[in-house]
Amino acid sequence: MLYLINILLLFIAYKLRSYGINWDQGYHLHPDERMLIMVTERIHFFDKLNPDFFNYGSLPIYILKGTAQLLDLKFGTDYSNYNGMLNFGRHISIFFDLGTVYLIYKIAALLFKNKTIALFSSFFYVIAFFPIQNSHFFVVDVFLTFFTILLIFKLLQYIKLPSMKRPWARWYQIVIIGIVFAAMLATKFTAIIFYPIIVLVMILKLFTNNNHEPDQRSVHGPALPRRLGGSSSGLTIKQLAIDFFTFNFSLLIFNFLFMPYAFLTRERFFSDIKEQIKMNSDPYIFPFTLQYVDTLPYLYYLKNIFFWGLGPFVSILSIVGLIYLLKNLIGKDSFKIKFPISNFQFPNKYQISNNQYQIIFLLFYLFYFLVVGRSAVKFMRYMLPIYPFLTIMAGFGLYQIGQMSFLRKQAIVPWIPTFVGMTLTVIWTLMFVNIYSQKHTRIAATEWINQNIPKGSTIALEHWDDGLPLTGGENYTHVELTLYDQPDEESKWIKQNEILSKADYLIIASNRLYIPLQKLSDCKKYKSCYPKTAEYYQKLFNEQLGFKKVAIFESNPQLQILNFKFQISDQSADESFTVYDHPKIFIFKKN
Repeated sequence: MLYLINILLLFIAYKLRSYGINWDQGYHLHPDERMLIMVTERIHFFDKLNPDFFNYGSLPIYILKGTAQLLDLKFGTDYSNYNGMLNFGRHISIFFDLGTVYLIYKIAALLFKNKTIALFSSFFYVIAFFPIQNSHFFVVDVFLTFFTILLIFKLLQYIKLPSMKRPWARWYQIVIIGIVFAAMLATKFTAIIFYPIIVLVMILKLFTNNNHEPDQRSVHGPALPRRLGGSSSGLTIKQLAIDFFTFNFSLLIFNFLFMPYAFLTRERFFSDIKEQIKMNSDPYIFPFTLQYVDTLPYLYYLKNIFFWGLGPFVSILSIVGLIYLLKNLIGKDSFKIKFPISNFQFPNKYQISNNQYQIIFLLFYLFYFLVVGRSAVKFMRYMLPIYPFLTIMAGFGLYQIGQMSFLRKQAIVPWIPTFVGMTLTVIWTLMFVNIYSQKHTRIAATEWINQNIPKGSTIALEHWDDGLPLTGGENYTHVELTLYDQPDEESKWIKQNEILSKADYLIIASNRLYIPLQKLSDCKKYKSCYPKTAEYYQKLFNEQLGFKKVAIFESNPQLQILNFKFQISDQSADESFTVYDHPKIFIFKKN
């Protein structure tokens, strides 16, 4: 029965992630996805493998081009070109995210020894909208999320394995851990932050006894101390050194196989990595990161996760689950590991329990959140790898609510809160998934432009944003407003006003510029400020500049059940949550 339920969950996950998969009708409207496919297009196995691009790792690029090229060769398909790789790449993202769903079930079952919690956890990830949204794109964060949860799963298996009785199984796990970590680094270099966690887990195995032998102390009294490296069970210092060497050797070999040109063209690789580190340390460096100026570390991420990524219902359950987990851990013997140093002696190894697994799991994701959460640039996708942790906490939280004693005392059936929680979560998710049943706003705006704006008209567009119309642009004259330019003073606006004087129509294709530039109006507070640009937007939206708003295109999360229509606006979310698949577009006409 559990097998069938898991199959059903995977089927639902696939349907949600493939629904509206051609959401942009082949126009490549996600800029990161577009760039990755452009890089992938110039790869050809096995005579042209240098991507000449290391903002992201090479492994997802190789996976896409390799599988597309193989299918073309085997079945005569047409996947390996620029257009063919768009939907094909998105289906690869779906495949990896389905792997994440399966691993969530396996890890939750290992942590809590409870299949119901494992099913709840998988269910919440299946219907969490942010993983669904990102599976509609060919982006590296979906791959990184899969490899991240695979890494923690393998680390838990490594801790669990007997150290002496099955040494080959332990070495096999170490090699797999090295391969998985190599895949992570070849997907996104920021995965390097997990290296100390891996080393810490390997050291922790020194102090665990996983041979499932009876506790010697309970049968024969206190065990005698053992000399360093002289254990007859568990891991010794020598074995740890072997494991450490094996891990690093497999990591090096497979990282080279997965991303060879990071080694062969080291200067270009380090240059691109430095550029990414530079961007994440200062939101003023690039125009498209100005939205993150003055945003709070950690809290900005949590706000977007709570309201948009998971939604309030799953988020609340995650908090409940985390509280119960901490409550279960505090006061128990989970942390009681003594390290006597006299005569370099170790204590008797202790039998690892669910508590130790839960602590490792908790610290693994907490470490990621603490490191990444403090970054200056806070794209929502940077937190995608912790969504499996949050949904496992939500599954545990829902189970604990169902087990509350007052519910049972009042004869309230435990499945009632379960049913209510799941129903609310499904409704919330379907509201957002419904975005993919509507025509993309850029496509709808393109159709309106070609039907309503006379040919030969001059259209003003904002730089650093996708231009409109997507087709038929040759029928119009385009001028560009360079609103990010600094300093924001009179000379800049003499130029902008000259451009506006030539324009018959003005198009704002998303909130990419007008949201951050209006916020950065105070020159005493911000080192890059836009007081005149903020004033321009206020007057423009109030129709005080000689331009009248003639069309608005938006696609809000909504769901209609019988005569009831639920709708919300998500324009307050992080820009990257809306700008790719449902940006809000304004078209103005000169009076």
